[in-house]
Amino acid sequence: MFESMASHSRFASGAAWTIASSVNRVLPEGALPAPSWAPGRLLKKHQRTPMRTGVPRRTLSLCPDCNREAVEAVLRGESDVAGFRERPGIIDAEILEEGGRILMRKACATHGPFEDVLSNHPDFFQRMEAQSFGGDFDCVGDREVHDHGPNSIRAGRGSYLIVDLTNRCNMMCRPCFMDANGVGYVDETDMEDLKTIFERAGSFKPNREINVLFSGGEATLSPIFLDAIRHAKSMGFHRLHVSTNGIRFAESRDFAVEASAAGLHGVYLQFDGVSEEKNKHRGLGNYMEVKLRALENIAAAGMQTTLQVTVVNGLNNDCVGEIVRFALRNADQIHGVIFQPVMFTGRDERISTADRYAERYPLSQLAYDLQAQTSIDWQPMRDWFPASAYAIFSHLDDVLDRGSERGSLFPDMHPDHAIMSPLLVDTEKGKAIPIPTFFDLGRFMQDVVQITDSGRPPRVTRAMVLLSLLRNFNQGKAPFGLGPYELRSLFEGSLYRFTRSDDDWSRQASAKTARWRLMFLNGMWFQDAYNYDFATIYNSNTPVATWQGEISFCAYNGGGWRKVLESVHHTSTVADWYRNHGRHQIYAAGKKVRLVESLSSRPEPLVQIEAAPVGTFLTRG
Repeated sequence: MFESMASHSRFASGAAWTIASSVNRVLPEGALPAPSWAPGRLLKKHQRTPMRTGVPRRTLSLCPDCNREAVEAVLRGESDVAGFRERPGIIDAEILEEGGRILMRKACATHGPFEDVLSNHPDFFQRMEAQSFGGDFDCVGDREVHDHGPNSIRAGRGSYLIVDLTNRCNMMCRPCFMDANGVGYVDETDMEDLKTIFERAGSFKPNREINVLFSGGEATLSPIFLDAIRHAKSMGFHRLHVSTNGIRFAESRDFAVEASAAGLHGVYLQFDGVSEEKNKHRGLGNYMEVKLRALENIAAAGMQTTLQVTVVNGLNNDCVGEIVRFALRNADQIHGVIFQPVMFTGRDERISTADRYAERYPLSQLAYDLQAQTSIDWQPMRDWFPASAYAIFSHLDDVLDRGSERGSLFPDMHPDHAIMSPLLVDTEKGKAIPIPTFFDLGRFMQDVVQITDSGRPPRVTRAMVLLSLLRNFNQGKAPFGLGPYELRSLFEGSLYRFTRSDDDWSRQASAKTARWRLMFLNGMWFQDAYNYDFATIYNSNTPVATWQGEISFCAYNGGGWRKVLESVHHTSTVADWYRNHGRHQIYAAGKKVRLVESLSSRPEPLVQIEAAPVGTFLTRG
């Protein structure tokens, strides 16, 4: 009887959608609004700049050796920033399919050929490219922000504005994309630099909502860490996060509370595995104790944690499923997981060809490893989407909220570089399943694009979206207890991830009272000089805010800009810094962090992750 009712409801909503969409297609399309934060009218799909996709294709890349030589010329004083800006070592490259892989091949007249693997699952690679939403507005009034020659950002709002506060760190890891503690100078952002950074961040159009990510080195070592948070908050930025190894948060709950009071919303916590063995490369003697303590203190301070996992093939790719299980067991503390395949920069820029081939971890492999390491019917070709699909819902918010002073968060990452998969978490039953198991997410996104492109009034737009939500919902395959009302609440409750924020946004986003929750698993691929693609740099979604403007994270680290700018801007030599400020503690070679406060008692040990399938993970209590 229940299945019959669910089938009837789906049929009725499908029929209503057919009638409504037919009428919608017959009527002339309306114009989309022109909000004050945008350089023009909101863009329809056919007006968006298409991403450069397709195989085979030609592009421009970097010669790793030419690029390194150009950087070193600046460091020796033989060239300057302007010279590096125009001549970073560009060469031609080809992206092609061969032997069941997607490859980048290029050859330098001086240094010879280079090859790298972009994907080991061509069908998955092409599925992601086929679902690209398209680019955002071109930037207007951004000359002082984006002036970096062929590496200049030209379009988009960005999803994360990375603000490096210091190149100092209290760990000595390998890999390290910036070689923290490995260079002979200290580079710290001061308050004057910081004020300029945030003034520039709001100086051009599209004027956007963005996640600010304070980083380093270890950002919490910066003497202006808390002041930086307060200043960003005062400038109207509410999505304030820090990327951290968690040591400061583990050492003191008071520190976590103080950071939250300053305006910090969330923490991106370095987390490469669920055991000490899987984290030996980090050098910290009590790694898991530190992570558990940090998670508890961050949650107690009312903030969210996203696990930030650097995946190295042959090192920890065999435990990505365990990391997801850990996240689900701790869903009251963990907001999501971002898997970031290793980029060979900083401490690893001179990696041997053999080691690079062995350790490279294509994004496509993440989807297949999670399928193999879990048992929730997690299907790569059904359950994964390019992360730019988020932008479809950001655009919906822009269309509906026409009077806002800022555009919504708009993650138009290239589909080769960012993927996502949403899981439904049932906190009562202790289970998780992929959303497409019972909801046609791909068709729903197509419907939303069709609805927004039609340019109807907000009331009609909302009604059409609700109708599409219902017609794509297969209640017969949904978990028991999840009906249309719960589905609608789940959808509306998840929109805070993309929509504009206000003073109360952080509290609302951190509320966890509902039985049903969404947890997004993301894969982020950052380029280094070996797989660099200039065609994807112009709309970087992870700009690094520097004294020289906003630079793509890939250009900053993989393209040599970090070393060039730090060599000009650095605060002092390491010796002078230690002489004037003293040495900060570095936890390496097995050294343990001394933790005074004790962990709260828990019904089960969180570190002991059994081989049970993700779909039957046990809740605490």
